[in-house]
Amino acid sequence: MTYSQFILLTKLKNVYTLCGDSFLAKECIKFFKKKLNIESEYDISKFDNENFSCDALIESCEQISFFAKNRLCIVKDIKQILEDDKKKLLKYIENVNSFTTLIFIDTQNLKIFDFINAEKVELKLNDYELYEYIGKEFKKQGKKISNQTINTLASYCLNDMNKINLEIQKLVAYSFNKDEITDKDIKLLVNESEELVVFELTNLLGQKQVDKSLIALYKLMGNVEQNTKLFSLMSTTFQRMFFSVVSKNLTDDEIAKIFAIKPFAIKRLRQQSKNYTISALKDIVYEICDVEYYIKSGKMTLDNALVYIVMYIVNR
Repeated sequence: MTYSQFILLTKLKNVYTLCGDSFLAKECIKFFKKKLNIESEYDISKFDNENFSCDALIESCEQISFFAKNRLCIVKDIKQILEDDKKKLLKYIENVNSFTTLIFIDTQNLKIFDFINAEKVELKLNDYELYEYIGKEFKKQGKKISNQTINTLASYCLNDMNKINLEIQKLVAYSFNKDEITDKDIKLLVNESEELVVFELTNLLGQKQVDKSLIALYKLMGNVEQNTKLFSLMSTTFQRMFFSVVSKNLTDDEIAKIFAIKPFAIKRLRQQSKNYTISALKDIVYEICDVEYYIKSGKMTLDNALVYIVMYIVNR
């Protein structure tokens, strides 16, 4: 079941597993609380990697609610469950307290809860659903926004729901005297994701645009901390690009889970990889590793290393 299907449900079951985006997980919790008429935190039990205990969870599920008819028990992002505890949970879930809704949340793709036979909700939005969501959020605030501007905002945030919602709040606050959010507002107020900026540089490098690549690089360069982060991002970007190209049997979602990033980022990397041969990507990855050694051994300054890498790539 998708997130969009889930929030349209009129009747809830007693056990669910939720997998995916952390922001959407929070939205699901709000949905559960509203549907179950739960207003007090006393009627909600939360378990994580620090306090999880199978016996404590079952005991909590069996407790009588203080202020509402229903009770909500949430288990989120735990690292492991012992085999004996799995058996206990499976047995309990067969006859869970009818007034309790038990939710297992996995936002880190650990697949810890795969053994549970329960309704599974995939916490992600496709492009159409994401754009529709953004449009509705602005509409709630009395603001208009075009599909093109929505696309700009989503791209700047690399489709990250948490960042998108923070930027929506900022845009609404700074445009209180305007009826419509424009591309100009996005470019003025929203900080592009650092990964997106490196994507743009990578795209210029792939197109062999030497002058534009150097101009983009010099705009990104700054103090030692900034340059260290920039070098790391460039290295990571080309490693991921190479991996995405050679892993043709894996989907964008599968690769994104390996690197713990958004599938949108992998989609962009696959698109940019068309500017390079597999051999070229392999050579670039190895060259960046060599340059990193030169930096750490004091044979090359960080500034010179960044310029060298850009020139190596465009001339490859």
